[in-house]
Amino acid sequence: MAKEEQKLGEGSSQNSNSQFPEIITVLPGDDVTEIINNLVHSSKKSSNTKTNTSKERTTKLGNGLRLIEQDENENNTIKKYIFTATLAGRLQHRITSKAITFHILANTKRYFPQRNDRIVATIDERIGDYYRVTIPHASTGSALLPITAFEGATKRNRPMLNHGDLVYCRIDSETEQSRVMEPFVSCCVRPGEISSGGGGLSKKDWMTDEGTYGQLKGGCTASISLGLAQELLLPHNVVLDALGRSSIPFEICIGVNGMIWVKTKEDQPEYTILILNAIENSQVMTEAQVRGMVKALVKTVRSSIDSQD
Repeated sequence: MAKEEQKLGEGSSQNSNSQFPEIITVLPGDDVTEIINNLVHSSKKSSNTKTNTSKERTTKLGNGLRLIEQDENENNTIKKYIFTATLAGRLQHRITSKAITFHILANTKRYFPQRNDRIVATIDERIGDYYRVTIPHASTGSALLPITAFEGATKRNRPMLNHGDLVYCRIDSETEQSRVMEPFVSCCVRPGEISSGGGGLSKKDWMTDEGTYGQLKGGCTASISLGLAQELLLPHNVVLDALGRSSIPFEICIGVNGMIWVKTKEDQPEYTILILNAIENSQVMTEAQVRGMVKALVKTVRSSIDSQD
């Protein structure tokens, strides 16, 4: 089934200081040059220690950050570059082997589709060779999903979707061709997104129900803030990590459009409620509080289930 799965309690506890970095909150207009330079320097120092190489990563700026050029002398011969924030939120960075990317995690009211965003959408109607899907919280409102935009699908062998069905999909690259037309979405894994290059995404035939994208069967959906959705999609999110270590069997899909889908054992909906409550409560808690909250909820729910048996 199309999902990103949190498996039962795998792995041992790790050093939270290295796994969950310090939260840095910024406001529009804040000069974050020193913070970014320090993080880049720390990243380069760590890389050199591990690999004994001086190869530098490229520094990239994402959403909510701007590079400003200033003259440092009267003759305009020396330039100074500063990084400033354009949004209020948390300064985040992600390190890969080739680049270190910075962006502001902001909690906005409306979702603006961007290429390759992963979203949870609802089938509205069939129009020729397309499904029109509704994207909750999106500025565009709806999008078009080709009927063959599923792994291994053909016109004769494809999912038969109906009004109200849920799909986990991504904004396709064709979206950026025009801001006037409805965006296109796809349930196919894009090139470079598979396994080693894309965080372990699975490219399997739609009939197996084991692919990353596709129809979401059963389960429960909930609406969350866009800021919380972005946080849940970050590597090593605290509440998802704690839930994954709790031995609760569940599957979850998180859309950057502020929709999440959760599926647990059909005969134990208490766990679905537990997961949704834990995610919602985690917004105002520290890491230690989140882990304690998850343990307490799991203990309470298990006691309630055991008493009913």
